[in-house]
Amino acid sequence: MEKTLIVVILAHGIFGWGEESSETQMRHYYFGIKPYLEQVFAAHPEVQVVIEAPTVPAAESVERRGAALKEQIEAILNRFPPGTRAHIVAHSMGGLDSRWVLAQEGMADRITSLTTIATPHRGTTLGDLAYDELPIIRSAGSVLEGLAKCRRWIWRNLPFTRAAREDELEFYHHLLGNLMSTPKEQVERGLYALTLTGADEFNKKYADAERRVRERKDKPVAYFAYGAGSQPDQIPLLKPSFHIMDLFGTAEERTCKEKSCNDGAVSVWSAHFPWDDAGRDYVRTIPFDHFMQINWRIPEKRPSPALNEDLKAVYREIAERIIRLARPS
Repeated sequence: MEKTLIVVILAHGIFGWGEESSETQMRHYYFGIKPYLEQVFAAHPEVQVVIEAPTVPAAESVERRGAALKEQIEAILNRFPPGTRAHIVAHSMGGLDSRWVLAQEGMADRITSLTTIATPHRGTTLGDLAYDELPIIRSAGSVLEGLAKCRRWIWRNLPFTRAAREDELEFYHHLLGNLMSTPKEQVERGLYALTLTGADEFNKKYADAERRVRERKDKPVAYFAYGAGSQPDQIPLLKPSFHIMDLFGTAEERTCKEKSCNDGAVSVWSAHFPWDDAGRDYVRTIPFDHFMQINWRIPEKRPSPALNEDLKAVYREIAERIIRLARPS
């Protein structure tokens, strides 16, 4: 029996990265998730999976990040037989980039589904704050980056440090390094896209194009969204931002059916697609902070990138859905 080819694209969020390897990008943004997904797909002998994690600008407008993502998706698909379509799994801002890609002429023919995880489709109060206070953030970031470099030197060079172990703050170092190495203008454009106003402008600008994609009968595109909420005691690094959103977010951001209405960065309300107040395309709310959704804790004290059972269930659910779409009964 000929196997069904499934191409999965993992799209990263702001200040993130794909599978590139350098001194500041030593591990994948989707930490341990690609090998786990490969295991899930391997359990289905009738499918063959290819999983790619391209890198786009760490911070930029949705249009510029989206253009980079589109170019790489096209290059990936061109390696396979004509008619091959991709499934995108996107975290955070990566979901906005992916929506932009789907809205471009001809791209809906090349993509079967989009699954977003804690994407701020409607913007976030935290994005407003970060955009408004960018000079302060970059000044603080400069100090933190200097301290981080000193810490990493000590970690790697002094004999009494735990040199044999992975750096417990590696993911934090990656994010901070990308923030500080990206030109200020690009960071501004990237953060503006995450503001309530910026997201609203994006949603209005591409509403008609997205409606046409959703309503097409030939080669339909399936949209799925996950939101997330975490209790403050579970998210030490994101506890301040959780409380900021919980106290000062919009009424929509602070209202939900769950115990927690945000994951320390994005609200459950914003994780819904802008056209989806009824929740038709919303799968469910998962109990992870914004970093644990991609299997990172800060500090990272686990001995391996193995996913916990609840997170495995999320990605197994995503993989099984993709298989059903690729091999309809």
